[in-house]
Amino acid sequence: MGAQHTTGDRTVRVVGLFLFLLLSLGCGGDGVIVEEPPPPPPPTAPPLTQLQDEIFTPRCAFVGCHGPFPNLGLILLRGQSYGSLVNVTSAELAPMKRVLPGQPANSYIILKLQGDPRIVGERMPYGGPYLSASDIQKVRDWIAAGAKND
Repeated sequence: MGAQHTTGDRTVRVVGLFLFLLLSLGCGGDGVIVEEPPPPPPPTAPPLTQLQDEIFTPRCAFVGCHGPFPNLGLILLRGQSYGSLVNVTSAELAPMKRVLPGQPANSYIILKLQGDPRIVGERMPYGGPYLSASDIQKVRDWIAAGAKND
């Protein structure tokens, strides 16, 4: 004869399964719930002065480019970069801003530095050599952090 199962046996099995699941999920035992560690903080954005010293002055601020007698009114000389970039409409792709604080993907300078297919004209710096991925990331980080004038 086969074993007979009673309603009580089923109840015991269901309760046992429920307790097993609770213990497996960390909800039983001593009541300690293990939380995942917080994600690491985002990288610190470089200040504009660092971008000026490392990128804009040595790579962009020349006569006929973005220095004296600037191309398309974009001046990247010390003390003038911020006012020429941040919340200024692109002369090539209006109504896009050259730098839209907090939004690197919607900032025309990033498209120009990456050579995005939506740009008008050439990738910058004109004729290359182009900025490294890490230098472009510095500009992205500065924009993502609010494009402060520091």
